[in-house]
Amino acid sequence: MLRYVFVGALAFAAGPASAELVTVRYDFPEFANIAMTFGYFGGEIGPLTGHIVSTTLHVDYTTSAGQDASEFYLTFDVPTYDGQQTHIGLTGTDLGWSGEGQFTYGFEDSHDFDGEIRPGRFGAEFAGGGTLTDSYIEFVVDADLPDAIYADGFDPL
Repeated sequence: MLRYVFVGALAFAAGPASAELVTVRYDFPEFANIAMTFGYFGGEIGPLTGHIVSTTLHVDYTTSAGQDASEFYLTFDVPTYDGQQTHIGLTGTDLGWSGEGQFTYGFEDSHDFDGEIRPGRFGAEFAGGGTLTDSYIEFVVDADLPDAIYADGFDPL
């Protein structure tokens, strides 16, 4: 019986896990002709753990001269264990884009990608040529507090 009292007292003293809502944003490259690999999910404060609670995507794409927007391709792997979806895959054809010009697509506050963040590498790919302007994916994360080693950010060498 004393064991259960001790466990209860310890749990009460520890209190709830500290977490905070943070925004993690990945800006897309200027040119839609690159593959990227990320070493961890997070940003300047280092790798994050916790849960994605909302996702926003904005794509502003302009074709190069003589190029057809239907050839645009974007893929982004969302690093979660249990998200309803863990992959964003877009093609110009699926979006109904064709011909030359400027094209826009996006969504806000989607919960399709909510889930527990998994550690490790993940990637993105952009193809079809053309340029991306102010294009990004943004995640709102109920994040566990980062490791204290990242408290001051990173110092330049």
